[in-house]
Amino acid sequence: MDRTYIWTGWIALLVFIPLALTSMDYMVRKMGTWWKPLQRWTYVAALFTLVHWAALHNWENPAAALVHFTPLILLEIYRIWYWYLRPRRPNVA
Repeated sequence: MDRTYIWTGWIALLVFIPLALTSMDYMVRKMGTWWKPLQRWTYVAALFTLVHWAALHNWENPAAALVHFTPLILLEIYRIWYWYLRPRRPNVA
């Protein structure tokens, strides 16, 4: 019996707990530069959540899970384009 949905759900939860505990302004200030790398684990948790959702429904229709994750995927595509791929004006001193 495949229990992928259980393990991916638990892993996602374990990743989300430190993210939730450190997302308050006080913890952001206290952690300093360590906060940002920790918060990047959100992407790992989101991936585990997507796999959890698809596995929970026996992989019959993984597209249904993707529909709910499309805004996150589009936002990430935009973010990559904005920070790495967009044309930039040269700095004129």
